[in-house]
Order: sequence, then structure tokens, then C-alpha cells
Amino acid sequence: MPLTVRQCILNAMDDLGDENFSRFKSNLREVAIKPGFRKIPWGKLEKASTLDAVKLMVDFYRDVYAAEMAVAVLRDINQHETADSLEDELKSVSQTPARGAGVTDGCLLLDQHVTRIIQGFSSVDGVLDKLLGIGVLTGEHYETIRANKTKQEKNRALLTIIRGQGANAKRQLWEAMVVADPFFMQSLTTE
Repeated sequence: MPLTVRQCILNAMDDLGDENFSRFKSNLREVAIKPGFRKIPWGKLEKASTLDAVKLMVDFYRDVYAAEMAVAVLRDINQHETADSLEDELKSVSQTPARGAGVTDGCLLLDQHVTRIIQGFSSVDGVLDKLLGIGVLTGEHYETIRANKTKQEKNRALLTIIRGQGANAKRQLWEAMVVADPFFMQSLTTE
């Protein structure tokens, strides 16, 4: 079974040992956070086990950003070998293409058909649930998108957030959309 981003980060944390893991948590608390995210409360992070800390990172920062932060913090605490190993392991994370288009094609089609997706994709609520469940969306992003009244507004907000997160997030969105509404998504690939 292919590794997930969460498993890759957990493997890196398991390699640290107690002292370096404490340093990791302390530095994670101090690192600058991208706009749209918030820091993990120290009360939750301070006594967290490796498993709990990784869960918090993915819950607060999504898979892609959690991985970026893990690598950066590992480098900050001079754990360059562990950071390099994590980066190598992250390259092996499953890149299974969605039905109807490959990963790259799906990312490209998302960018090419923004207007059609905003206007015509009708299964956005199920996609939001899926993306929250796999850590692509934070709870805050999820609630912000769900607060929109129309499907078009939800689609617009979702695409805006995901397009800012990079290719992996776009791939996961594409895959979730293909599962939720295969006929609509197929129509994008046959134009």
C-alpha cells in the first residue's frame, strides 16, 4: 500500500528521538505561518506524542503545507539528513491518476475550465467532505466554503483555495471531483 503524506511525516518524527522531537515541537511553534492558517496552540502541541503532533500538523496545515513545514523545521533544528529522507519519501507518495485524465492533465484541466467548473459542478458538498477527511482542507477552510449560499460560490471559494496550494492539492481535488461527478468531469476531458 502506498505511503501517505501523514505516514511520511510520522516516519521522520519517529527518527528524531525524544530530545530532537521536543526541539521540533518548540521550533514548529515559532515558525512563521502562511496567511490563511493559524498556529497550533502550544497547549495542544507541548505534550503531544509523535502521532498526535503529526495529526495536529495535518489538521491545521493540510498535507502539502504540513510536509513543507516539517522539512523546514527539521532543517531549522539541524536534522538535515532526516529532512532529506522525508523529502525523498514524499516523492514516493501515491500519484495515482484520476479516471479520465492523468494527474497532470487533471491539474491543467482544473486551471483551463475554472468557469465551467464554477458554473456546472454540482457535487461540491461531497467533495468538501472528502478533502477535509484527507487533510487537503483545514476545518477553517471547510467552514468558510460551506458558509457560501450557492454551489457556484462554494465552487469558486474551493477552487481559489486549492489553486493556491499547488499541484498535489489540485490532484486530490480532481480525483475527488471525478468520484463525485464522473459524467461532468468526463465532459471536461472530451472537449
